[in-house]
Amino acid sequence: MPLPLQHECDPNDPEQAFLWALIGLPGPRNGPLLVPQQVLGKWSKHLWDLGFRHHPEEQTLEYHPSVPGGEHWLAQSGNWVPVGTPKPAAMTAPSVTDLSLDERRELVRQLQASGELAHLIDRRDLAPDVAHDGTFEGEAG
Repeated sequence: MPLPLQHECDPNDPEQAFLWALIGLPGPRNGPLLVPQQVLGKWSKHLWDLGFRHHPEEQTLEYHPSVPGGEHWLAQSGNWVPVGTPKPAAMTAPSVTDLSLDERRELVRQLQASGELAHLIDRRDLAPDVAHDGTFEGEAG
């Protein structure tokens, strides 16, 4: 389960108030904190008890997850960017690896019917560059 983002945290709950800020902290390759969310909640409360409070008008960075909803608390892979940076368009297409063979065939049929695959049909540059048994570059055929 990914850590909640800023808009998902209750700013009045000490165990949530700073949870969102503990994602992708600077360090070696913005590595994740290898602690469970429950511990991060205790750290958030600790910061609260020390008097820390969030002032949105002073916030200069915001977190952009790399894949909406696809992050795990051990592998946060988003980035902190300047506030107001446009978010990348959300990918809504399913991965073809999640489709059954029949669903993939139907997808190909629909793409062929719509003409989306027409420009790929006779392109030789799409063929893999492979050597054939008994041939080499420059060999007369």
